[in-house]
Amino acid sequence: MSSSPSPIAISVQNVAKLYPLYDKPRQRLLQFLMPRLRAFLKLPHKEYFRPFWALRDLRLDVPKGQTLGIIGQNGAGKSTLLQIICGTLAPSQGRVDVDGRITALLELGSGFNPEFTGRENVYMYGMILGIPQEEIDRRFADILAFADIGAFVDQPIKTYSSGMVVRLAFSIAVNVDPDILVVDEALSVGDIRFQNKCIRRMEELKRLGKTILFVTHSPGIVEAFCDRVVWIRDGHVFKDGDPSIVVRQYINFMSHGVEDQHKAIPSPETAALRLPPEAGWHPVTSSHNVRNRNGVVIEAVRMTLSPENSLLERLNDLSPHDVVMEAIVLAGHDIPVPLFGFCIHNELNEPVLHFNNSAAGIKIPPIRAGVRHKVTYALKMPPLREGQYLVSVGLDDGVPGANSLLCHVYDAWLFSVSRPHLPYKQA
Repeated sequence: MSSSPSPIAISVQNVAKLYPLYDKPRQRLLQFLMPRLRAFLKLPHKEYFRPFWALRDLRLDVPKGQTLGIIGQNGAGKSTLLQIICGTLAPSQGRVDVDGRITALLELGSGFNPEFTGRENVYMYGMILGIPQEEIDRRFADILAFADIGAFVDQPIKTYSSGMVVRLAFSIAVNVDPDILVVDEALSVGDIRFQNKCIRRMEELKRLGKTILFVTHSPGIVEAFCDRVVWIRDGHVFKDGDPSIVVRQYINFMSHGVEDQHKAIPSPETAALRLPPEAGWHPVTSSHNVRNRNGVVIEAVRMTLSPENSLLERLNDLSPHDVVMEAIVLAGHDIPVPLFGFCIHNELNEPVLHFNNSAAGIKIPPIRAGVRHKVTYALKMPPLREGQYLVSVGLDDGVPGANSLLCHVYDAWLFSVSRPHLPYKQA
């Protein structure tokens, strides 16, 4: 009985990678010689290095046809993971199973011999992938056309610019009919025209049902192109899920140092939250990204349009609007000069508008410890383009020379802007 084909293109099973770190050169020699001597003398085992785990117990399954983005800080283990998946690096523990022909664009110029010409490297790369020379002959014109390096194809690779190396490497990777394409941030070396060309080519592969893995530091590409994103942190999968959610958590962490661990928000020991009678208040919960200090808490927020006092949820026109931002604040100590502000971000978490009461010349009354205050800030919001927007709210100590952060709530309010639907007029 024949078994059905696996729906998994890549299966990473409990993979770990250990790098020994030596403080002195002689420790490397001792590490090589002493284990044998200790075994002969039956002495206890001893290591002469400090272990560094680039990956630790990492598990990951990638279904066939999925486009997976991998994000994370420098040194998190992203490139190590891709090298192990591609077989250019052996894991210290665990195993990786790959189903299908895999082509990779890893470190700049990896797999190329700098003394060989571009043409010779194309055929050498094909041999490494197990592709017959006849097949490379048939595909060579497409490879050369996509790379667009002209007569340089017959010059040694060592004479190429970094952009030309990437052009040739990517062109080979996408024109040899891969089942799995792996790209490790190398596209950032190319110019914007070539990057867009590469993205369009990867979209073609995606439509053909190919599996794509790529590491990038561009949140916009991840959200627009990927079906799923994995955030690698400290050598293991920290977050795994929908790009629009994970990418925003990652950006908040990198931009603001917010630890998105969904921990409970500490509050001063006072009575339970009592929201004002007006409708539309959004309580701040453990699902928000919150950063607070010194027992100061923003408990709820509300954003309305003035003068109709309706909630700011959906704007059907692109004109300026009078907006009122409100927050319920509870502090564990007096705040004589509160500085209240908020920032509007677009879908890519790029700041679009930033306001605070000091810049607007508005004075907010002092906040007393243990008493809930409703802080209000009214402004005229300029026109925004179509799309979705997230609002972050913050309260700082506005004492001159201090300006210390007290409490910030990221992604506290969501609203959208759309172009008005104009009536159709027949000519």
